[in-house]
Amino acid sequence: MLIIVSFRIAGLGNVQMNSDGIGESMAINYLGPYVFTRTLLPLLESTASLASTDVRIVNVGSDGHSRVKYLDYGSKEAWNHPFRWSLLPSMERYKYSKLAVHLWTNDLARRLSEEQSKVMVLITHPGAILSDGAIRALNSLPFPPFWIWLLGFFLHPQTRGAYTSVFAACMPRDNPNISHGAYIFPPNVAVAQAPAALDESRQRQLSKFTEELLRSIGV
Repeated sequence: MLIIVSFRIAGLGNVQMNSDGIGESMAINYLGPYVFTRTLLPLLESTASLASTDVRIVNVGSDGHSRVKYLDYGSKEAWNHPFRWSLLPSMERYKYSKLAVHLWTNDLARRLSEEQSKVMVLITHPGAILSDGAIRALNSLPFPPFWIWLLGFFLHPQTRGAYTSVFAACMPRDNPNISHGAYIFPPNVAVAQAPAALDESRQRQLSKFTEELLRSIGV
């Protein structure tokens, strides 16, 4: 029996707030998958304890996580940081939310290892994709059609965005690139994450505030 949970996290960088006062980039890219995973984890654990099962959580990160300068994840104000100094604030919010995904994934992988869980956790980078989110960011620049046309020569089409996630979800565990906590990077190889993503104090800060926030909104 093969049981796989795969999260294809949307590349959103919008500034709009949801009903709980959280920017949509953090709400969709990080908080939603976090709640979904937390809810399903008991079922995943019980399934992983059965014979002949392979249970995986595959989160979609981004190479952009390595280029985040604002590293505070301890408050709602931090989560909603406007990044006004940036040429593309929406892209900075996107990268910030993706670093949150990396921090959470690494924290979850470590905790499951400590608990000797059989659930495997992986994180992937889909590559440089001309996604809807990238197009929305480019539309904020002067002469958007030019930038979309130009980057079309350098960015991959959206159909290639799932390659690393499918590899992480389906490749047998004896593949040298598949291991608990691995970061799968095009062309389907395990690489090191940025030091910021491996910072356990930052992981704990994110986890602590996330749980405080969820309690405050009754989740």
